[in-house]
Amino acid sequence: MKNIYHYYLKDRKPFLSLSDLPDGVNSEVFKSMNNRHKSVHGYNRRFGTSYLDTRKKVESKLRELFIKRGGKVTREFPIYFTLGKSEWFKNLNSEQLEISIPIDQLPKNSLSITFPDSYIAMTDSSKPYFEKVYFLSEIDQLIHEYGEANDFVPNSYERYWEGSFEHYYEVQVWDSEILERYMLNHSC
Repeated sequence: MKNIYHYYLKDRKPFLSLSDLPDGVNSEVFKSMNNRHKSVHGYNRRFGTSYLDTRKKVESKLRELFIKRGGKVTREFPIYFTLGKSEWFKNLNSEQLEISIPIDQLPKNSLSITFPDSYIAMTDSSKPYFEKVYFLSEIDQLIHEYGEANDFVPNSYERYWEGSFEHYYEVQVWDSEILERYMLNHSC
């Protein structure tokens, strides 16, 4: 079975979510992340002014679908991973670190999967795998039906948000407690 990978900036702790910020877009953390591309070469991530509002709606829908299917959640917002290594996601920002966790060490009922990224999957309905949440036990069938992720790394991430996002299967972890033992080894 594959590992899941969490990517994070080297000057930040792993397993953080912008959705957990109490002040949202007014938070200094969000403002810094939103403007980071202007001062840090190789930082390609972009967030618009409506990003957090849309993100929270996406996560609410994702959570509701997961619970409806029998998933167990202890967090309001998930922590994001990719199923297997994703060079596309890792290279989205030049100074990212990664944590790899064997899937068999995690409780399956606290993991949901979307294809592709949940932000896209929950805001679009143009493909048969959009607006759906999957369990780990369904991944082989999902890959058989829709194929492996296209982990192509572009020469440039300029306007990456306008292209296809089928670069990775996203795994959402809904339980912070199961991540705590990995946090001890990866602190800033």
